[in-house]
Amino acid sequence: MCGIVGYLGPKSVDSVLIVGLTRLEYRGYDSAGIAVLDKNEIVVRKEKGKIKDLEELLLSHPVEGNVGIGHTRWATHGEPNRQNAHPHIDTAGSTAVVHNGIVENHHALRLELIDKGHVFHTETDTEVIPHLFEQYYKELKDAPKALKATVDRLEGRFAFVLLLDKFPDRLFFARNGSPLVYGKGRGESFLASDVSAIVPAAKEHFHIENDQWGWITKDGLHLHNGTSEPLPFELTRTQFDVKTLDRGGYEHFMLKEIHEQPGIIRGIIQNRLNDEGLVTLPEMQLPNDFLNRVTRCIITSAGTSWHAGIVGKFYLEQFARLSTEVDISSEFRYRNPIADGETLVVAISQSGETADTLAGIHQAKAKFCRVLSFVNVTTSSIARESEAFIDLMAGPEIGVASTKAYTAQVMSLLLYAQFMGGIKWLGSKEDRLAILREIRLLPEKMERILARAEELKHWAHELRDSKDFVFLGRQHNHPTALEGALKLKEIAYVHASGYAGGEFKHGPIALISDQIPVVCIAPRGELYEKMISNIEEVRSRKGRILSICTEGDEMVRSKSDFCFEIPECPDYLSPLLAVIPLQLFAYYSALERGCEPDQPRNLAKSVTVE
Repeated sequence: MCGIVGYLGPKSVDSVLIVGLTRLEYRGYDSAGIAVLDKNEIVVRKEKGKIKDLEELLLSHPVEGNVGIGHTRWATHGEPNRQNAHPHIDTAGSTAVVHNGIVENHHALRLELIDKGHVFHTETDTEVIPHLFEQYYKELKDAPKALKATVDRLEGRFAFVLLLDKFPDRLFFARNGSPLVYGKGRGESFLASDVSAIVPAAKEHFHIENDQWGWITKDGLHLHNGTSEPLPFELTRTQFDVKTLDRGGYEHFMLKEIHEQPGIIRGIIQNRLNDEGLVTLPEMQLPNDFLNRVTRCIITSAGTSWHAGIVGKFYLEQFARLSTEVDISSEFRYRNPIADGETLVVAISQSGETADTLAGIHQAKAKFCRVLSFVNVTTSSIARESEAFIDLMAGPEIGVASTKAYTAQVMSLLLYAQFMGGIKWLGSKEDRLAILREIRLLPEKMERILARAEELKHWAHELRDSKDFVFLGRQHNHPTALEGALKLKEIAYVHASGYAGGEFKHGPIALISDQIPVVCIAPRGELYEKMISNIEEVRSRKGRILSICTEGDEMVRSKSDFCFEIPECPDYLSPLLAVIPLQLFAYYSALERGCEPDQPRNLAKSVTVE
């Protein structure tokens, strides 16, 4: 989950590293640090807190040099403080390392190295890496051989970069599981966790694969595999709009990304629906004869993506008649699922690097299942290790709490279900065209909701002292209730629980009092009357009711303390509209409570460790 950056070139390295780390801060912001080769001596500057705290330290304690490494941390081993912050160095101070991942056998390695005279100063797993390299370099007298020997001893998922005082013209690296990309500029080279950290200076890039290691110079990449053989590689032209990394006039990335949703959905529709009303998925390289044989799907995902997967289950069963299960990735990989070659496993991940989902893909492939991934980063590990992928087309999402990626996932799953229904010749052409006509109306309806965002600011102000919330939804909007509760927990630090409306009376109703606001997602649809019953159950117990209902619904409005109306739409489209006011409510609640919505405590955007 941490972010790492390395640089070799003519520029002042501290400024390059700070820019890169700022763009990677979504990956972790417990602490940050850099190590620079300053007059052939490794100088380390690190600080608890965010990148701005490191910048202040560098103003009072500057460094000079043209080669260095940087790190922004999400703590796994050892509390977030200056001592545990990266970079870490060896006993002699001749090796510095930044690391993303977990060294699972670090305790055994630490004891072994202590017996050999090494002195450790932190609680982190990372610190064994520079000490282990130091030990092997002392024995082998050869840096590449020492790096290979170090990598062979490490267990777990990792990517790391080494800075050595004896090699001022290169940076060493290794990757096994956690992402790492090489970037080439004009007379300068980069290493980073994400290409966003190195644009626009890196004109070309290469995604380093698992079990690859080597070094970079300012002029190029030297790549090796597990058998130490040099590897050929091909650079890709870097195409990245730096403007997407800017807040664009909004106070926070989260608010910007909430407001980007109509445009993203409009773009997906334009790219996926042709003039004949057919769904096109040109990047998905799975043959139709295989897809036509599929009768069962297993969706594996985590967090917000899991909620999208639950909506996707409704779509695949309703429109493609595919029996579908939805698994939390961290559970799927351990439950030995019953699956075979005729089962399609669908992996959903915004970053494409989610460790549990990636492990689930490996589990599925071991059972000879084909894997289709829905990803927002098409060069990611999950995309590369799947048989096929579908691009979510959401663009970079910087806010840690996912918003636009969620609606892009739901929209993509809906269109995929329509695609699968077409392959299986389900439904009439008239029915499919009617569905696609409704889909085309979504962006304008989303814009109408966003035009009334100020109403949710009032909700947040009036309920700023509430400590517990309950969210209720049925059928397609059960996952909307889960997602609304998750957003409030993530960024406003408010305890919230989401439930299926039918389960409410089977226990959770015991929570209700005049101190517990209940958010009822009740658009007109098949189960509308059932949600009215839920609202009445809350009212009779003096609970405060916040409702999401269809425009013009006077019945729900009359029974609610707070009411937000969404445009009328079919049941299956309501999750794409109903979630937007819940995202806004969470955002404004965070502001009311003095929380930072873009960088909530203890969280990171890309969960690359188990």
